[in-house]
Amino acid sequence: MPPTDSPTEVLSKGAATRQRILVCAVSRFATEGFRQASVAGIARDAGVTAPAVHAYFGSKEELFRVAFEHDIAGFLDVVKGRLTEPTFPAGNADLIPALLGELETHPLARRIFQGLEADRTAELLRLPAVEQVREEMVRVVTDRQAEGALRADLPAQTLAGALEVLVLALLLGATQVGLIGDEQRRLAILAVLKRGIGA
Repeated sequence: MPPTDSPTEVLSKGAATRQRILVCAVSRFATEGFRQASVAGIARDAGVTAPAVHAYFGSKEELFRVAFEHDIAGFLDVVKGRLTEPTFPAGNADLIPALLGELETHPLARRIFQGLEADRTAELLRLPAVEQVREEMVRVVTDRQAEGALRADLPAQTLAGALEVLVLALLLGATQVGLIGDEQRRLAILAVLKRGIGA
């Protein structure tokens, strides 16, 4: 009787196939967009059949959602890393340039920030991974308020929400129209931010 794969080997092959499909989906969706990219094309790139893609992800819509969440994970790691720095948020002069640099290595996330999937952006920004960063930001703001580093006359949730909107707006402005390209403008934004949220 020929040897069969153990359950662990089957699981690893399945995980590797799923990962390969995700990588190919990120690439296709980033270059062609949701509407133009096909499941058949993604399957071909991954070396599997279209039914196999559907078996792993159900629908093209779900594949797009998971591909975006997969691609934005590294970007969110940079945000989470900044949240742990004692100078966050007022002392992070290079936060937006760092995030813009990270977007260069995450093409599907960059496509979303460029507004090329406008009908999906709001939905994607409600994904669990994004919500976790949002909750962590509230905790960090609460701690900074207790330390006296941030103004305490606003609830932590309000201040964290305002910071999120400002960062998103700056990223959107930078990726879509190069709004904060020069050093003078970036330092002016930082000065206003410090004045607005500092204790």
